[in-house]
Amino acid sequence: MADTTVGITRGLGWLLFLAGVLALGGLAIYALVIDDEAPLYIKLGVGALYGGLALLLLSVLRQQLMARKTDKYKDIQR
Repeated sequence: MADTTVGITRGLGWLLFLAGVLALGGLAIYALVIDDEAPLYIKLGVGALYGGLALLLLSVLRQQLMARKTDKYKDIQR
């Protein structure tokens, strides 16, 4: 019973965390695009930050998916 509860709460926690990050990140990007008074270097810096984070996330996701195909321990039960 404890394992199921831990799995559900962990999944729900990650879901809420990612939803909040996406919502706030999207709002920040929208505000920077709309705001005419923000300097160009701030807009470029924030764009580079979010772009870099997105590339890192995609590279880790791709690496995990590739490793999953050749994982010889994936069918082992604990």
